Amino acid sequence: MSADDAGSPKWHEPRSMKEVLTRIISDFDDGGSMYLIYQHWTEAVGETIASHCKPLRVVDNHLLIEVDHPGWATEIQYLETDLVAKLKQIDPKLEFSGLNVHVKR
Repeated sequence: MSADDAGSPKWHEPRSMKEVLTRIISDFDDGGSMYLIYQHWTEAVGETIASHCKPLRVVDNHLLIEVDHPGWATEIQYLETDLVAKLKQIDPKLEFSGLNVHVKR
């Protein structure tokens, strides 16, 4: 926010929490991609997978996912192409080409 923005009437208008958080998150280095991934994760992978697999960050153009059991790592790797396509379909701004899986210890 610049000094000029603070005095404008628009700055003082009520805003939804979603709008405020989206604006803050978009200022992060990743352009808000992790916010978008978290926002759509359960929709993309389903409740069961989401309860065992968590997106962590985008590294070298790959989404790093932490899973709670090696069996889920296998499942995510099997579904990789579909999951990447589904996340990009949900929001085309997401820019990563694959998934890397890490088993939580």
